[in-house]
Amino acid sequence: MVVHKRNMTECIRQLKRLLLRDDGAVTVFAVIVLSSLLLFFSLLIDYARIAALHKLSEDAVRSGVRSVLSAYDSTLYERYGLFGRGGTEGQTIFAEAMNANTKGSASSAKQTLQLVRSKVEDSSLHTAAVLGSHDVFARQVLEEMKYKAPVDFTLELAAKFAPMAGAMKESAVTIGLLERMRKLYERREAHLARVLQLQQQAAAAISGSGIDAMIPVQTTALASGGDTALSIASEYSAYAAHVIHDQSPPNDGDAKYTNEIEAYEEKARSAAIELRRQSAAMLKQHVKLQGEALKEWELARTLNEDMQQLVQQANQSPPDTGYDKVSKSKVTGSEQHQVPAGSASDIEQVKQSADELVLSDSWFVTYKQELEEQGSAAAALDMEAGGFQSNISASLSKPVINPSADALLEGVTNLRLAYGIYGERYIRPASIMEKRKQTLESSNLKAQLKQQEEQAGSLWKQARGMLHGLTAVPQTEEHIKLFEQVKRRFDANLLFSQQSAEAVNAVTGTEQASGAHEAAEQSTVLMEGLFTGMAGMLERTRDSLYFGEYVVHRYASFAPQNLRTMIIEGDTTELSHAISFNNQEAEYVLYGFHNPVGNIAAAYGELFAARLAVRMMEGLIESRSLGHPLLILSAALIYGLEKSIEDMLAFTERGTAPLSKFVKVELAYTDYLRLFMLMHSGNEAVRLARMIAVIEQNSGTILSAVPSAVTGEALVSTELWFVPGLMRVLGRFGLLEGKVVGNRYETTQTIGWSY
Repeated sequence: MVVHKRNMTECIRQLKRLLLRDDGAVTVFAVIVLSSLLLFFSLLIDYARIAALHKLSEDAVRSGVRSVLSAYDSTLYERYGLFGRGGTEGQTIFAEAMNANTKGSASSAKQTLQLVRSKVEDSSLHTAAVLGSHDVFARQVLEEMKYKAPVDFTLELAAKFAPMAGAMKESAVTIGLLERMRKLYERREAHLARVLQLQQQAAAAISGSGIDAMIPVQTTALASGGDTALSIASEYSAYAAHVIHDQSPPNDGDAKYTNEIEAYEEKARSAAIELRRQSAAMLKQHVKLQGEALKEWELARTLNEDMQQLVQQANQSPPDTGYDKVSKSKVTGSEQHQVPAGSASDIEQVKQSADELVLSDSWFVTYKQELEEQGSAAAALDMEAGGFQSNISASLSKPVINPSADALLEGVTNLRLAYGIYGERYIRPASIMEKRKQTLESSNLKAQLKQQEEQAGSLWKQARGMLHGLTAVPQTEEHIKLFEQVKRRFDANLLFSQQSAEAVNAVTGTEQASGAHEAAEQSTVLMEGLFTGMAGMLERTRDSLYFGEYVVHRYASFAPQNLRTMIIEGDTTELSHAISFNNQEAEYVLYGFHNPVGNIAAAYGELFAARLAVRMMEGLIESRSLGHPLLILSAALIYGLEKSIEDMLAFTERGTAPLSKFVKVELAYTDYLRLFMLMHSGNEAVRLARMIAVIEQNSGTILSAVPSAVTGEALVSTELWFVPGLMRVLGRFGLLEGKVVGNRYETTQTIGWSY
């Protein structure tokens, strides 16, 4: 410790001698230290000024960019809620803002000391994103609608449909099953009718062969003689006597009956050969027809198996569908709209009655046995004809072995019996054929079905004429050119967004259907799509919901009142003027037809299909007392068509129609457009391109050229006060964000901003 204090004292003494020397060493040392400090502080000051320059220039560029974006297109915002650059040219605004910021700082130099005097060497503005880009456009629409969309209104729609979900599901399943069963049923019945027809043709082949006259069968022909089997058998005893006589003539005389014998033999052989020939031809034709009948029987049996499988599949528990998801969702307000209790179970009972259309396997087995028995009866007749010919050949042998005609008469009796059996069963009175005919025709049921089909066909013709009238509206050249312009804008935007131009248009179910039953099937498919769209909306807030709401609120739709004159009076004059593009913007976005009538026809076709699906659900409940499933189906279709036509008239009169007989609320045409938007939400790129095309057509602005985000870039410099060379050295080591040029420091600031 003592040694340490001694050392410290010695050091202090030496330092004093050094500082108090008078030979100039202290002055040199002080200069060195002070100059180093001066250099350091000057470097520090310039570095601080450079840092300040960066901050000030960054703020200036940011302010300039925001000033640029403050000038937006007021038309786009006011009409469509979109932000896009408009007004004064952006580069001008940016340059003026930068100059104002820098010059403002310089003007204060007279009053205060300004550490950083910046100068804008160069400035430029670049477009970072445009409104015509699908990502940008979609983002702005979603931002607009997430805060402003009346989503509660769409939820209110779902609340009105939700109580019907169970009944609508059973209706869709039942109609789908019965329609498929009906098609198979009609095909099966057609094949069975063909079987009966072939049976009748086979019977006609025998009745028209002339065999009955060659036997003969009728009692009126017994006494007429002729070259019949009976006459030949009856004359055989005389022939035998003649042969015996001529074989041993009395008194060794000459043969007496040579001519008679030859005539009889010729007659007998010819008749037997002809009978056999006709019988063989008859049997050949009969076998052919019977084979065709068995093929038709097999086709009918296969169809019956398909019907049985359909019934079995319908009784299995189906997977959850949009109907189930909507019914299970807790939608606020749905308790206010309830269908009658047991509606779904009533329709389910109709579905379960579909198995009445299926024939049992034993029915087909019995019918096949009947066909085989008819063939056996024809073969038995042919066998007896062959047996008779053989008896004739044996009886005409010389010498006469058996002069008795009993064998031939027995053959004739067998022929008559075989023909009589076949004739009684299949020709006249055709007991088996008539019984089978009554079984197949079910005259009362089929008469009712025929009457209902005619009524349904008449109603469908009326509905189809009403919808088809839309496609027959005269199209003016002005309207067509407008749609051509929109199509060019649509194609240009797809090309700009690098999207495929293959757009899948919505299918108008009723317009595509060839008949009432097909329209019923397609209406159930459409309704399932509606509920699937609602289910998706209830499970998660889908972008398609916001897009749909945006279109319904911001775009014009075609008022149904425009159709009234055409539907009531058949006059399309008013409608031909109303089909302008500006009256159907929402329908165009939804369907994308580039002609004046396609979108309207598609929208109102789907509207009719939606109404038909709901009304047929009611019809199934109303008609379930008819018993037979096909009668219920036809009656429900008639009810659905009648009520749907009334609904369409209501739309044209007041713009709304009741949702259902059970849910007594009025829905507008635009409400259905909302649902259709949810249903047709597949190709988002195509829909966005249509939305953009509509905006461009109405505003005259190409959105792909409208900036929605910009990037400002400015080269700013300031004068270095002290040692530019040293700052340049620091820059070489990467310690500066800019560069030193002469005695000035330059830096580039880049700021991006978007709406």
